[in-house]
Amino acid sequence: MAQSVTTEMTKRLMADSLKKLMTQKPLNKISIREIVEDCGVNRQTFYYHFQDIYALLEWIVNQEIVSVLEDTDNFLTWQEVGIYLLKYLEKNSTVVLCALNSLGRTAIKQFLYADVVKIATQIITQISSDINVDEESFNFVVHYYAISFGALLEDWLSNGMKRSPEEVIDILDTIVSGTSRTALERFAAKSKPA
Repeated sequence: MAQSVTTEMTKRLMADSLKKLMTQKPLNKISIREIVEDCGVNRQTFYYHFQDIYALLEWIVNQEIVSVLEDTDNFLTWQEVGIYLLKYLEKNSTVVLCALNSLGRTAIKQFLYADVVKIATQIITQISSDINVDEESFNFVVHYYAISFGALLEDWLSNGMKRSPEEVIDILDTIVSGTSRTALERFAAKSKPA
């Protein structure tokens, strides 16, 4: 138990250092040396926990966003999940924009795609729990909205987060609630025997 606490504290120290450095310069300009000097651990300790800076960044995302989003007991609705995610991104916008600009949009989309799919799956499941549709059609609709939601997040971040998280989720709810349900109903109708 004591070892796991120490490990978590060490990882958190390195994560905090990376986030601090990301407010000052692009991710690709940050060195492991800077991270370990900032948090007071040695280089060997860094490599014991992480393969590289990108692995540390992935750990940060998993700890601060994904682990909370996966614990659906924390949220009653997908709207609450979305608002939580957007508030996190808003609060950490400097770090998030640094990652977005440093890694490139394609890398960020690939990095977060699995997590966005989880959110999209939750949304579509809540909206259409009474529709009997095959798994392939359901997954296609989820994929479509995951891509759309990812693009919406990227646009919101890149354009200065002018709308509040609540406004963005309300707009998304208005669009998704009607169109995803209609799409699934149409897929279900197509699969019924004539």
